[in-house]
Amino acid sequence: MTGIDRRGLILSALGGAVAAPALAQDSLPPIAVRRSEISVSRSLPVARPDLPVPADPGMLVYIQQAIDKNVLVYLAKQGPDGKLDPRNPVEVFWRRYNDADGARRPLSFFERVFAFGVSTQRVADGRYSARLASYRDRDAVVEIGEDGKPRAVMKIGQRTVRIVYAYAMAERGRFIPKVHYVDIHGFDIASGEAVRERIRLDM
Repeated sequence: MTGIDRRGLILSALGGAVAAPALAQDSLPPIAVRRSEISVSRSLPVARPDLPVPADPGMLVYIQQAIDKNVLVYLAKQGPDGKLDPRNPVEVFWRRYNDADGARRPLSFFERVFAFGVSTQRVADGRYSARLASYRDRDAVVEIGEDGKPRAVMKIGQRTVRIVYAYAMAERGRFIPKVHYVDIHGFDIASGEAVRERIRLDM
């Protein structure tokens, strides 16, 4: 996994930990991926049992992080027929557990355009490629699964994985958080095994 946008895994995996005023794009330090490790297990690991897990109907993916309890939610927008909305198949918002008892909050303009927003493109009938604004080198496919529920799938190694959540191990820094690694968790579509990809970073 190469070519990481230097904003990408700082912004896209940190939940609400980064404040916009400290994020002048031209002043961020370079980031490099040291390595990506893939592990497989029988059950999905829980990164932090003490962190809240959203329960929004139609949720595709949620992102937790180590600095506070706020969580990003990626939701499938469906019409009355159950199909994905072709104009806007994915909605993104905050669940503010750290300061507002889980209240929903929309993304700010900065967050939507430069960090956590999603651009989508139709790739087949009812299927859409989705990329984060801050990390366009890798995409997920949003679709309705055989069980009738929306899902986001992506390639991890040679596996096709339904993504459940991501977790960023980070700590507060003087200007921006220091990210040690990002874990992506999901299930192998073919085998049902739990898959974790750990992306270790240099900052």
